[in-house]
Amino acid sequence: MKFRLLFTIFVVLLGGALTYGEALPENFSSFYSKLFRGTVDQGQQEEIKVEEDQTQSGKNAGSKNLVHEELTSLPRAPETKPIEPKQEVSAPPGLKVSPPQAGGSEPANTPPPVGGLTQAGIILQTNFQRQESGLGFLGENGILNSTATAKANDMCEKQYFAHISQAGIGAGGLADSFGYDYISVGENLALGPFASDAAVVEAWMGSPGHRANILNSKFTEIGVGAVGCVFEGRSTWLAVQHFGKPASDCPKVDVSLGKTIEEEKATLAEMKGRLLVMRAGIEASNPETDPDYNNKVGSYNSLVQEYNSLIGETKTLINQYNGQIAAFNACASS
Repeated sequence: MKFRLLFTIFVVLLGGALTYGEALPENFSSFYSKLFRGTVDQGQQEEIKVEEDQTQSGKNAGSKNLVHEELTSLPRAPETKPIEPKQEVSAPPGLKVSPPQAGGSEPANTPPPVGGLTQAGIILQTNFQRQESGLGFLGENGILNSTATAKANDMCEKQYFAHISQAGIGAGGLADSFGYDYISVGENLALGPFASDAAVVEAWMGSPGHRANILNSKFTEIGVGAVGCVFEGRSTWLAVQHFGKPASDCPKVDVSLGKTIEEEKATLAEMKGRLLVMRAGIEASNPETDPDYNNKVGSYNSLVQEYNSLIGETKTLINQYNGQIAAFNACASS
């Protein structure tokens, strides 16, 4: 009985040992192998994931920061340059006052009528007319005195009476040739035996076109030429009024600022081209096989930041330039 019990216990223990010995290698190998592979796979996946996250972050940053559409949204100046300031305002054909015909024709060598005309007197009478209309006085300008006198002498010498000279030059061209920097100029002409400065100004005021020049609120300066002349065989007076609004009346536009803007826009266009090429190269690359992938993304993002910074600077300059143009145009048109 005791022997049988011991034998039974021995058989049970032997069977358990055999069962454990057979299962252990399989289970241990399988578990260790799976554990090892799991650890390695997990590590690889984690490493790859980290790299993918970095890469994706680079891609996202690049995609987010690459504002290659921004160039088209740069504010543009309403004018690439200020409105053309040099406007020439000429009255209708010059005012002619015929001399009285009593006693036949007078000799060609007779002097102009007694009294005559003067620069200072015509300017004074012109300002009287403006004052009566509630307008400011016109300041006498030496250059405009010279242009008006030159025009009167040219008409007398070449025997013509018109706003455009025989050489094809008008008041604006004459002002340019004398170095008068203007926004607008105007011209009144008169020919006749005027007895006084008041008489010639009154004659101009009686003509709608000439009156409009005298009472033009845009003009701030005046010059006058008054020349005694034998014109078409008669002694007479040639009178010229030149009106002007000088460029100095309006705020200046910084021309160099406009040039800088154009240069920066050209730089932006070149940078945009480089960014597009770089981005295409990055998107065509495989982050898992290209060891230089992250460096490419870094270079790309660095250039994007430079590009965006330059866009900001250019926008500021454009806004500044537009403000100058708007101020000038408002002044020039008022």
